[in-house]
This record gives sequence, structure tokens and C-alpha cells, in this order.
Amino acid sequence: MTSVSFYKLSGDLQVALALVCQLTQKAVNAKQQVLCLVPDNDTAEQLDKLLWGFQASAFVPHGVGIEHLPIAISADSSDPGEHHGILINLQGAIPTWFSRFERVMEVIYPEPDYEQAKRDNFKFYKERGYPLSFHDLTEKFKP
Repeated sequence: MTSVSFYKLSGDLQVALALVCQLTQKAVNAKQQVLCLVPDNDTAEQLDKLLWGFQASAFVPHGVGIEHLPIAISADSSDPGEHHGILINLQGAIPTWFSRFERVMEVIYPEPDYEQAKRDNFKFYKERGYPLSFHDLTEKFKP
């Protein structure tokens, strides 16, 4: 069964993208595939640039578009392609195919409509019995 983790941040989308870079690097080190589902193409381009320069001593093999392996960045929630490892969801909605992933990571940052969507997501997963974890990084995570 898919496990779901929520990560709560105190910053904005830029802080969330910095966390996504860290989570992605950790997944690469563990030889896992990641699909980063972002709200729009501008955010996809921002994350792409951040991952290229994330750590000078590390290489995160990625690309914009669902076809990239092991790390893909996409704003298209209609098809996960070949991905099934980790889904990092920065969209408000839960994609219909989330359960094909071993793990879903929901990133929360303070924006009223977005936060409410993530609350609704938490309720959705909980009501269906998915294993949940919650990580409050509001004081700990500083990019």
C-alpha cells in the first residue's frame, strides 16, 4: 500500500522547491525514481534550474517531462509515465493514479487555498486507510 508523508513548511513556494531538491537528492542516493508533480510549467522550469545547481558535488539526473528517468518534473497530472517509486506532489489535488506509487510526499506551504487543499488531501488518505506521517519542518527547515 502507498505510504503518504506530509511535510509542512513555513516559507513560500521557493522554500518548498528547496525541500523538493533535498528530498530528490536523498531519493537519487537511494537509487529511487521520483516524479515531481508541480502546479505549472513555470514552476517546472524553476525546479529544473534549482536541481542543476543544487549541490556542486552532486549530480541529480533529471529533466522536465514525464519521460525522464530517474527524476522527472511535470505539471501534467494526466499520466505518470513509467514512474512508480516516489511522487512528490506540489499540486493541490491528488492525481487519480497516486496509488501506483510506493510513496507519496505532499509538501505544504502557507498559502490559504493551497493549505486547505492539502488538509483535504490528508483527510482523503486517512479515510481510505493509507499509512500517514506528518513532518512539521516550520522551525527546522531553512534552505
